[in-house]
This record gives sequence, structure tokens and C-alpha cells, in this order.
Amino acid sequence: MELQRLFYRYYVLFFWIIIDCSLIIGLSRKKASFKKVSGRTVRRQTNPEFVQIGRREITVHRGETVVLKCAIRNLGPREVVWRKVSEDFPLSIGTHMYAPVDEMSVDYRRSGKFKTRWDLIIKRTEPRHSGKYECQIVTKGLKTYHINLIVLPSTKPQRKAIEIYGAVFINMYQKLNLTCNATGVTRAPSAVDWFHDGHIISSSDKKYAKRLMILNKVPEVPGRSLISTLIIERCTDADKGNYVCRSSDLDTTSKTVHILSAVEKNLKKRNDDKKGKTIGGDSPNDDSEANPELQRNTVRGNNSVRQLHSFSVFLVTLLIGLISTIR
Repeated sequence: MELQRLFYRYYVLFFWIIIDCSLIIGLSRKKASFKKVSGRTVRRQTNPEFVQIGRREITVHRGETVVLKCAIRNLGPREVVWRKVSEDFPLSIGTHMYAPVDEMSVDYRRSGKFKTRWDLIIKRTEPRHSGKYECQIVTKGLKTYHINLIVLPSTKPQRKAIEIYGAVFINMYQKLNLTCNATGVTRAPSAVDWFHDGHIISSSDKKYAKRLMILNKVPEVPGRSLISTLIIERCTDADKGNYVCRSSDLDTTSKTVHILSAVEKNLKKRNDDKKGKTIGGDSPNDDSEANPELQRNTVRGNNSVRQLHSFSVFLVTLLIGLISTIR
């Protein structure tokens, strides 16, 4: 009888080892898209694919700047080439222009974990720039993405504009950050002034000692804008009020800023929570940058692990019942 009990104990142990191995195999599926190279864990190469962003039929006026957008997922070490379909030679290879063209450049940047952007920028467009452009991935079996550009011979009427944006509800002792974008008719404004409740904001004011920073930038594209950023550290109740941005062209815009105390902060949070529940609960997470294939593999791996775990519990329960019966 003792020998028989010993046999069933080892029988249960044997089954338990098999089930543990199955669970380990199921968990390893989640890591199937990764491998070790020189002691580092890297992602296995997958086929690159284009991601649709922006328009593929673009019309602009002569003299405008246009951005032809090309987004690629899972590019890896492959090269990207821009070319005009009507021409035999490429415009760019990677980030380098094939021929020195002043009005053309390539803007490369990462856009998420597995996505990169390879945008072709054409400044001071002319009707001769019209045509079909092609973004290519140099890989086995050439992959292409086409954008058709039409440049109208007339120039676009220019107008001045100014806008201010940034958070208007600031917690006590947090940072205030406002940005003013001022656009001129033919050129960027020469300067931007900031005002708080009618008083000009200056670093010489003791009120802003070691707290104030104003950053001015003229972007390359489109070239007629001046972007000014106002930063005030450690805001107090005295910093609330109306903030005005005024360009050297005498265009103005304003925004009212509120400094929240602890009580006001809790009240605003409670109102935001109620508003979120009324709209439909928690807002969805932005997973546009996630890899759909990797997500599907993860879900399948999790389901497999749950099924194996349920099956293992069933087998162990069955074996314990058999042993109890024999005793």
C-alpha cells in the first residue's frame, strides 16, 4: 500500500512538471517577437509598411511651403528614398539630398515606438514642382507611397494673424507656460511684448526675479511667424489675471489665467470626474503608435496562459480525488 501511495505521489509530481512547462511555453509566446543579439534583447525584423497620414492630393499656391508626409512602421535599418515619378534620378536617399536643391529638404523624426517620419519639405513652391512624388522603401520587393502635388500659378493672399495658447488653470506654485504665435504679411514681426493686467512683463521687475523666462523663435517653416513663449516659475495668487501678447505690428490677443488653491483644485477635479462619467467614463488610451500585430500576439498569449492554468487546476483536483479514493 505504501508503494502504491508513493507511486501516485510521483505521478502527481510528474503531471505538475508537465503543466509548468506548458505554462512557460505559453508565456514565451509573448516574447516571440524578440531575440538576443550580442547579449542584448532586440526586436525581430518585420516587414515595413506605410502609415496613412495627411492628404495624398495636395494643392498649394505659388510661393507656399508644402510638406509631403511619409510615415513608416517597422522600417528597421532600411533606407528611404524620395523621388519625382517623372524624373529618373532620386531627390533624396535617407536624410541626404541626392542633388543640392535649396528649396527641398527631408525632415526625419521618430513618431512613436515603431514609427518614423520621412517628410519631404518643398519651400517657395513653383508650378514646375507639380507632379506625382514617391516615397520608397528599399527592401525586397520595392514598396512605394505616392502623393500628388499641384502648385497653382497665383500667389496666396497673405494676412496677419496672432494667437495665444496654453493652460489657463494653474495650481499654486506650479509653472505658467503661454505661447504666442504672431504671423506677419510678408515677414515675421520683429518683436513680441507680454503684458499682465495692463503692465508690461519685464525681467527687471523684482516681482519676477529668478522666475521669468521669455523665449523667441522664428521657425524656418513657414518663415513669416514669430513664436514667443512666456514661462513664469512658482506661480502664486498674484500671477492670476489677464495676459496679453502684442506683436510689433500692433496685433494683440489675450488669455485669462486662474491660479487654483488646494480647495479650488479639489473642486475642479471633482467636476472633471463628474463630467467624464457623464460623457461615458474613462477616456480611451491613445494606442495609435502601438504595433497591432504585437498586440494580437500578446492577447493570444494571455488567453493561452489562462486556458493552461485552468486545465492544470482541473488535472490536479482530479488526481487528488483519485488518491483520496484509493486511501
